[in-house]
Amino acid sequence: MAEARAALERLFDALEALDAKQVIDSLADDVTLETEALDAPIKGKRLMQDMLTDSMDAYDSVRIERRKIIESGNSAAAFVTAHARFGRDLELLGETLPTKGKELSVAGAVFVEVDAAGKITRLMRVRDTFGVVQQLGLSPERMQALMERFEEQVKQQRRAA
Repeated sequence: MAEARAALERLFDALEALDAKQVIDSLADDVTLETEALDAPIKGKRLMQDMLTDSMDAYDSVRIERRKIIESGNSAAAFVTAHARFGRDLELLGETLPTKGKELSVAGAVFVEVDAAGKITRLMRVRDTFGVVQQLGLSPERMQALMERFEEQVKQQRRAA
């Protein structure tokens, strides 16, 4: 039987270490990511690698407070509070978000499904997006525009694949 909780813990450890390679290594090649912010799932390790590479180095630190983790079969779920500190402004979709020196504390839930090798095949995340917008000082309109641009980029990358 797969070790879903262990896979989830490895993912959190890699995020806290700001180790994009280790995060990607924890994923199956055909991984699917679903979030509260996107209408359609993101599929494939390559697209997730591009997303991480573009953003991971903006952080000075990440700490994931694991408030509750449960496991059942090949699935695990966690209720967490993620704490992050930015060391530089975040470059996102051709825009510079004013994140340098800011700290975030965001509640959320993460769900994973793993294969027999312990690789994450499905990753689902729900977070307090409004809290992120407030803490970064972004307008809801700017955040919505960024999400629409991101979804368009994902669609373009899917067509190219």
